[in-house]
Amino acid sequence: MTAKYNIKILFISLVIFGFFLNTIAVAEDFEATLGWSKRVELSTRVNGIVQKVFAQPGKVVAKGEVLIQLSPAAFKADLKYAKAKLKNTYEQRQEAKRELDRQVDMYERAMLSEHDLQLAKNNFTAAQAQYEQAQSILTKAKLNLQHSAIRAPFNAIVINVVAVKGQIVASTVTPPVLVIVAEAQRMMARFYTIIDNVNDLTVNQGVEVNVAGRIYQGNIFNIALEPDQLKPGHYAVDVIFDSKNTLLRAGQKVKIKL
Repeated sequence: MTAKYNIKILFISLVIFGFFLNTIAVAEDFEATLGWSKRVELSTRVNGIVQKVFAQPGKVVAKGEVLIQLSPAAFKADLKYAKAKLKNTYEQRQEAKRELDRQVDMYERAMLSEHDLQLAKNNFTAAQAQYEQAQSILTKAKLNLQHSAIRAPFNAIVINVVAVKGQIVASTVTPPVLVIVAEAQRMMARFYTIIDNVNDLTVNQGVEVNVAGRIYQGNIFNIALEPDQLKPGHYAVDVIFDSKNTLLRAGQKVKIKL
């Protein structure tokens, strides 16, 4: 009787223990929503006309790859002018320097007045200023030509393309968004939990991300310090993981297992 009673107690204990284990396991699973780990809206600070649109939604592009190209004709013309102006002001500066050296020599031999020497110095200073100004114009022209092509800032996937061929881009006031990209292969999953659970989490903690039955290994990279305004009493926890060339979409529901 005692043996049967003990076995019964042991069985009940195991059932209860299993129930708690299952409860803990369930508590470690969180529903999350996918988002982009790094989403960037790209524009340009120069004015021009869209000549070519290379970007396509869903296309994976390498860092530095051209996505949108404005017509470069005007920028190349400005660059050519800037180079010519720099060459001209350089020659003027060199001539002003030679003239100043001659005037200094004559002044030291008492063959020139101090007034005439000062005029030579002023001419050289003016020539030097024009030369430096021409250098700045050339630098700006190079940058404008560079910015006429919008390039991928990192290995990315194109999310949306706003620009169309022939579109006039006026960036004087507010540069328009022309293309939107997100970092390729790296996705973010965000879940919310209460303060008691947050205190048990750490940055860089490993987790599993279950996307429609497929498991990805990820890490917690951000834990909110304040509760979410739309979910009172809950804190946002962000997980980063490698999607391994699988096309995933923002807004997709997934499960996080600690």
